[in-house]
Amino acid sequence: MDRINPNEGLVKVRVRLLGSALQSGYESETLWAEFLGTNRYRIWNLPVFVYNLNMRAIVECEPDPAGGLPIVTRVIEQGDCFTIRLYFGPATSDEQIQSVIDLLSQRRALFEKNSRELWAVGLRTPEDYEWVGMALEPFVQDGILTFESSLQREEPAVGGAA
Repeated sequence: MDRINPNEGLVKVRVRLLGSALQSGYESETLWAEFLGTNRYRIWNLPVFVYNLNMRAIVECEPDPAGGLPIVTRVIEQGDCFTIRLYFGPATSDEQIQSVIDLLSQRRALFEKNSRELWAVGLRTPEDYEWVGMALEPFVQDGILTFESSLQREEPAVGGAA
């Protein structure tokens, strides 16, 4: 049976990391995007490290002078997916991680796993985004995880000064 490639027809774009996202140890993050024409792309996966950019956002890119991937220079239209990051401690069990994933899956959340300890989670509605803090609080209290929103006003915007 042939598997459908979810990235078929998409290309990679590069987002330079700015602000505290640089603490990840990376200089940039690559994302799957749909070319819309005239240097515009729609982002089709959850950014793990980039702040203030969501899935389905429309971005403008410039060509990489070195011939690499197109570089995101600004957000034209924000996406409609509300992203949070989950940080699990190294002592967190697989069962504890799975219980968090199961809870968020009940709200049809989307997941992008960077590592066992770091996940980006896309919430589909503002109501889900409001709900998630209270839903995750018991896990925070038990020391299973910490979390943050990818929407951070104090962080530089995509394409801002480095």
